[in-house]
Amino acid sequence: MRSALRLMGIGFLAAAVIGMVGCDDPAAQPCPNRLGWLPPAFLDTPACGSAWTTFGFDAARSEVNSAETAITAANVGRMHRLWAVALPQVADSAPILVPSVPLPDGTRHDVLYLTTRDGRLLAIDAATGLQLWATASTSTDPNKITTASPVADLSRLVIYSYGLDGKVHKYQAATGQEVRGAGWPVIVTTMPKSEKVSSALNIANNRLYVTTASFGGDAPPYQGHVVVIDLPQGTRHVFNSLCSARTHLLKPGECAENGAGIWARGGVNVDPVTGHIFVATSNGPYTANRGGDAWGESVLELTGDGTQILDSYTPAETDSLSMQDLDLGSSAPVLLPEITGSKTPYLAIQADKEGLLRLLNRQDLSGQGGKGHIGGELQTLFAPDHCPVLTQPAVWSDQIGGNLWVFVSNNCAISGYQVFTSSSGVSRLRVAWTVGVGATSPVIAGAILFVETMNTEVVALDPRTGHRLWGSAAAASGGSISGVHWESPIVVGSRLYCTDESAKLMAYSLP
Repeated sequence: MRSALRLMGIGFLAAAVIGMVGCDDPAAQPCPNRLGWLPPAFLDTPACGSAWTTFGFDAARSEVNSAETAITAANVGRMHRLWAVALPQVADSAPILVPSVPLPDGTRHDVLYLTTRDGRLLAIDAATGLQLWATASTSTDPNKITTASPVADLSRLVIYSYGLDGKVHKYQAATGQEVRGAGWPVIVTTMPKSEKVSSALNIANNRLYVTTASFGGDAPPYQGHVVVIDLPQGTRHVFNSLCSARTHLLKPGECAENGAGIWARGGVNVDPVTGHIFVATSNGPYTANRGGDAWGESVLELTGDGTQILDSYTPAETDSLSMQDLDLGSSAPVLLPEITGSKTPYLAIQADKEGLLRLLNRQDLSGQGGKGHIGGELQTLFAPDHCPVLTQPAVWSDQIGGNLWVFVSNNCAISGYQVFTSSSGVSRLRVAWTVGVGATSPVIAGAILFVETMNTEVVALDPRTGHRLWGSAAAASGGSISGVHWESPIVVGSRLYCTDESAKLMAYSLP
């Protein structure tokens, strides 16, 4: 078993700005680290919690903005729709928000950025909903779409977004002007007609992370890739989930196998303790236990630069999962904070399309010391209503109750799971509550759980009990939304922002 010491590593029109929080200068000192377990060097914490610069709030995809303090259980019932605007195309993902962007006219605005299905990047004034700028569509085929969220550079002056031309593009946050040269735009697939970027982009430690899978129907050729772009250098390293011995972008037909796409909402999740990256692959062959280089239906831990596989977990029924289209990688690995007093203090949870949650030891994923083994999960239990999980769960440390929570939603229900540790140091999950309404990826802000539900509204729940605190469908709140797919909300600067399947972007606020 690997030593715990390994975990001690790495650390168009614009109105006057309407302030969202107390910090005006994006270069101001960050607020205290309210998440507790995320090292400041890794977090790149937004000033005063006023930013949401990547899907899931942080590079670990915790889905928690603990810096939100204005919205509380006592006043959330008074939230109402502030504005709703029509987008040129559906943005089938979560937006991001960069505060106090310096625009060409000399004003500063909080700006939302969204990538639409046809590959456009939009910049929207967060205070008014007015479009500041938009890039041209990169789609060459109306049947080919992306569901990837963009990500902001750590300077917040640059936004990265995937285009359906097979490239990740770099844009100036203030103007939308594309930055070219020094390797940009960066090619992330040589097969843009059959390989899709579904997952949100991610940034940590001056690296941009992009993953690939297939379009609907899984028509070959395609393989899962993790593309790691060194931002200072503009160079690229590739990990291929099939034919992994080859470290370049595969060309059509170069790899005899197809599959093992990486399409979960979170894509790459970055371990805040080590800086290593975790991904989960989907239907595809697995031969690594026989000396091969195919990693289908597996959870993989890679070095931060993507050059080495450090560890892996593959369920014993991997062949059956692939044959039944029960992707292990329908959700990205959930990384839990350190659990004091546990024999396995660093845990991960893998939710899948089979409707199961698998608890894993992040220090030894298979329990057999290293990569290329079968089995080894610490615990297996049902996801909400035993339905497939295609969302990103949220992880929350309750500072009042002292409990560690994991919130999982799917098309059937939402459940709150507690992590408990016995006196002998054994850590396990147990279901605390379930609400029988389907929903997309949950988020936590102000100690409140927010989700977009399948019955066309945004709701707020008490995370400790699942009790409903607010719903947007009420007339006073703004009315129903028009369906959801991968859309999920963000809550930042005391406002909630979300999109829906009618190509609308909405903002909700306290009075």
